[in-house]
Amino acid sequence: MSAAIAPRLTPSQAARPRTAEDKILVPRMSDDPVDEDPDVADIVALLDDEHVRSILVATSGEPLSAKELGERCDLSVSSIYRRVDELCDCDLLIERTRPRRDGHHETVYVSTLDRFELTIRDGELDWTIDRAESDPADELSRMWGKL
Repeated sequence: MSAAIAPRLTPSQAARPRTAEDKILVPRMSDDPVDEDPDVADIVALLDDEHVRSILVATSGEPLSAKELGERCDLSVSSIYRRVDELCDCDLLIERTRPRRDGHHETVYVSTLDRFELTIRDGELDWTIDRAESDPADELSRMWGKL
């Protein structure tokens, strides 16, 4: 489905508060305030892009850098960064820092999308985004185990 034909939500539906079901891995550090969930049309438009879907699938298995994503998804790094920025803006991807043995660090990306569900029933449109749950201590242990 493209953004041009995506259903529009009423303001109350688009700005619904997050619930306990909406799980976020780690709050994204930013100077920009996060006031509301992204609009369903924005999410649907993003998911309509096959490269976005391949980025989400790849980063659901393990944290990957932009270079690694480019190799896996057969895209230029600049195309990866554009899509990564859009995914981060919608809180479907988060940035993490991966330390390296040489003392340098690199930015890697992790999918937060666990499930996206759109339901149309009895004249009502409802959507749910479930985000993956992660424990930073487990992530750190797993990361150090790979070094």
